[in-house]
Amino acid sequence: MEPMQLILIILIAFFVAVLFSMLGLGGAIIYTPLFFWLGIPLLSAIPMALLLNTITTASASVTYLKLQLVDKRVALPIIFSSIIGALAGSYLAHRIDTKLIILLLSAVLFIAGMRMLFFSGICFSTGMNEKKKMLIGACAAFLIGIISALVGIGGGTFIVPLLLVLGFETKNAAATSAFIITFMSFSGFLGYMSFGTGIPDLKVLLYAGTAAFAGAQVGSRVIFGRTSSMMINRMFAIVLLFVVARLLYGLM
Repeated sequence: MEPMQLILIILIAFFVAVLFSMLGLGGAIIYTPLFFWLGIPLLSAIPMALLLNTITTASASVTYLKLQLVDKRVALPIIFSSIIGALAGSYLAHRIDTKLIILLLSAVLFIAGMRMLFFSGICFSTGMNEKKKMLIGACAAFLIGIISALVGIGGGTFIVPLLLVLGFETKNAAATSAFIITFMSFSGFLGYMSFGTGIPDLKVLLYAGTAAFAGAQVGSRVIFGRTSSMMINRMFAIVLLFVVARLLYGLM
């Protein structure tokens, strides 16, 4: 990889980590298509993105745990089922045609972009007790884990709204999501490594991972300032829709 490409990846990793950690996301939804466009094979780009996702959310989770914003009681069953789903998704990845994965990734990005653009404000209490919340969360997380590992998106795009539907406040949803995604993304990464699906570029991971860790520290602290996530949501929704158009154009 050329030096300018590496510098570009480092800068993108830092700023993506800053902004996405504020939303309880890790950034894999951007890293996967980015690595793919830079010439890295898709099945190598996905585990690289999942590992960067892990670093970002783990870094942010350190802050959120200290501030006691993570609901571990609800998070644990979701983590357990999402790990199983992520391993299943990584196992299926090399058994599915790459073009189909790109189409699925495009569909997921489109849904995520539309959600962030029009439905980011969703937040209500369901009136369910804790057991029902855990059951629904665990079942949904299993499916999210499969899809997120299969296409390399991390899963936070769907975990955050899931937690909001379960009655979480915005900041608690972002913090708890980051905690959950740390385990989900790392499981997906381990799955890719175990099943021999793709070989990541270790040099890129080293530099980008350091930048992502630093960026997530900045983002996880900024969330408690006077920062509105609404504008960030809309900006990234537009970016995601552009990414969808670019991916589909590349298949033509």
